[in-house]
Formats: sequence, structure tokens, C-alpha cells
Amino acid sequence: MSIQSFADRLSALLKRSPLFPGKPIEAVLIANPQAGGFTRKYVHERHLKELDGLELRAATLPFRTAPTSLGLILTESPNHASRITRDLADKAAADRSDTERLIIIAGGDGTGLEVLSTLFTLPPEVREKFTVIRLPMGTGNDGSDARELPAALGRIIDPARIDRHTAIKVVSANPGHGPWLAFNIASVGLDAYVCEMTNRLKGVFPGNSYKFWVDIASVFYEKTYRLTPSVLDLFDAAGTKTGSIEETLLIVAMGVSGHRTYGSNKLILPDEDNVCAVTQMSFLRKIAIKDRITRGQHRAFPEVSLRSADRITIMNDCPLPMQLDGEVVRLDPSDFPLTMALTEPLIRVIKYA
Repeated sequence: MSIQSFADRLSALLKRSPLFPGKPIEAVLIANPQAGGFTRKYVHERHLKELDGLELRAATLPFRTAPTSLGLILTESPNHASRITRDLADKAAADRSDTERLIIIAGGDGTGLEVLSTLFTLPPEVREKFTVIRLPMGTGNDGSDARELPAALGRIIDPARIDRHTAIKVVSANPGHGPWLAFNIASVGLDAYVCEMTNRLKGVFPGNSYKFWVDIASVFYEKTYRLTPSVLDLFDAAGTKTGSIEETLLIVAMGVSGHRTYGSNKLILPDEDNVCAVTQMSFLRKIAIKDRITRGQHRAFPEVSLRSADRITIMNDCPLPMQLDGEVVRLDPSDFPLTMALTEPLIRVIKYA
């Protein structure tokens, strides 16, 4: 199945979509041709069957009466999705019609991060013209609207509503560095090192090599980064300090909510709490509990603290890696104290009714 064929089948679904009744829909599919959903044969074959099922469901719906279109734009390089989104925004800003604009992201978490970060920075009156659907076409798909294609695309043909997505804004103490955004999980420490090595060696280890690096990261992480005591402070929405942890920390992770995964469904935030801190431990202890942590079974471990917060600050005096939805940034001592905070829900997304 070519990407154009994929787009044509999405267009057929949109022409029967109950979204935005009576309004024109101008949709754009931003697709990364290198994403695993387009390059892995077994995923391609599964998607064909899933699209068959979606088209059968859509065939029971009436055609839309308002005009509906779908364009396809392929990304060609890092940051291209950002430029595409900016171009779409420039055109939308000059349009005074009641057209609803739908951006369908078909790529990995990095493509989604580029699109959403660009939308986040737009003036409110322009940002409100766009709604986003994130398809699970990458390797991990932790930031997509669903882990399976039918559940993500079902939003087009099933009863649905418009909601808004929150971000995590990360601010450095160094005014020349950042700020950054994440729309799933932002974290500092060992897991960011795993992302760093996974991204660096994607060409050598095609597919999902995250698990491989989880298995060996404990050996190399502390040879690459020196660990020293950190101070983690937590605050609620009113700005009241609700807790503090002073330890040598392996991981500090903050999600836009609880029940969040990263690294291809590793359940670091297994329940309602949206902050996870893991303290330093011996190598043998890391090996012993590693699998339990990746399966979300870590609340009872003394090295793990799961909390809820609207804002956290991290103080450290050494360089450390940070990941934002799988994209890695290297922090140096001037970045601390580092602040991570939930933003207002700003980006329009589609949720099931």
C-alpha cells in the first residue's frame, strides 16, 4: 500500500464523517515515509485489514453534505513537520471562512511533537482553527491517540467530541536554552539515556530497539553521566509546595496525566499519579526490578515514588539527558533548577463521545 493509497482510503472515511456537521472540512495528512507503519511489511498488512474494517463501518453512514478534502504532505527531514504546520497556519490565518481544519499525523512521536509544538505557539485565534488526530504509525506510538489504528481513526466515523490537550512546558534556568514542550512525558535521567541511544542507533538496530537498550543501559549510563544528589520539589495548581525528595535520582518523569507510557508501552505512570521518581540503587537491584518497572508494577518498591503535581523543579549540578516524547536534549549545570509544569489545555483533539 502506497502512502497515497493510504491517504485515499482516509479521504473515503472523511467523506462520511459525522464530525463538524454542516461545515467544510479541509484535512491534511502529514506523513513520515520512514515511519514503521509504512516501512514494516507485517504492520502494513495489518493496516490493510484494519482499513477494510473501517471502510465497512463507514459505508453505513450517509455522505457529508459540506465539502470535504484531504491533502497529503510527506516529511523529508527533521523539523519539516514543523515547517509544514507553520505554512498551514499562515494560510488559515488569512481565511475568514468557517472551514474546519484537520491535521492527521501519520508518523512517530517525533513527528507528532513537531506538529503539536508548532500549533502550541500559534496565536489562539489561529490555533483554534485546527484539530489534530495522531495515528499510531511509528515504532512506539506512546503519544498517539490510540495504540491501534482502528481506535485512532474510529474518531473520524464514530460519535466524537472536541477536547483540548495539555502540554508539559520545560523551562531551563539558562535563558539561552529552551524552553521545550512535551505532550506525553518529559523526563530526566536513565530513561532519557535509553532514548538517546535508541535514537542514535536506529539505523543499526531497525525497529523497536528500546527494550535492548533498557537491558544494557544500567551498565553504560553511569559511565556516561555522573550521578550526584538531586532535589525534586513538587507543587500543586495553586503553587503550594506539596512535597520534596532529596536523593540521588535515576529517573524523574512527569506526564501530562497519569496512565502514561513511553518507550513503546512501558507503563512508567501506571495510575492517576503523573510524576515518578526513582532513586539510585545497586546494579543487581536494577536488574531485579527492571521488568516490574516497565510493566507498571513498581509502586511498592522503596526506590520508587509516585506523586501528583502541576509543577516540579529539579536541582542538580551535573550534565544529564532529558527526553521529551522521545526526543533527547542534553542538560548542563546551567539548566538547573529545571522546571516542568502543566499548561492549560490548548490544542484541539478528538475524543470519543
